[in-house]
Amino acid sequence: MIVMKPLLALLIAVACPLAGASTEFKNVSPPLQKMLHGNALKTAHLEDGVLRLHSSKPEVSEIFYNTFVFHNICGEQWVNPQQFAQIGLKRVELLNADGSQGFAFDVRGDVCTQMGQLGKNFRSFIAQYTVKCSAGTCPQRP
Repeated sequence: MIVMKPLLALLIAVACPLAGASTEFKNVSPPLQKMLHGNALKTAHLEDGVLRLHSSKPEVSEIFYNTFVFHNICGEQWVNPQQFAQIGLKRVELLNADGSQGFAFDVRGDVCTQMGQLGKNFRSFIAQYTVKCSAGTCPQRP
């Protein structure tokens, strides 16, 4: 039985990276694919500056969404601003597994740059540029 625990740990370690490899990308450049890696995404589709993502999660919580926007979208702009600009993102829509619920973030202009300034409460800042999605549609931000 003692030998089984290390073997099980090894199998889990090997299987975990493979779970993230199953994301289906459409019109998504390799740098953008790298940004999205490891976020339980089933699909990622980029068209006309709108990145539409479907999570494998049954629900996209507000905290998961905020963390995703902060680290994977805006965080990437802070680290690689020129590469980020070439992607041409205008909007990021993150929907749950069946597309019935989620959030959309307006990333145009210098939104991420503003959020990166010291003293910003990223949660309330993200909320200013976010709309809730339901029934597979994400309305435009008012």
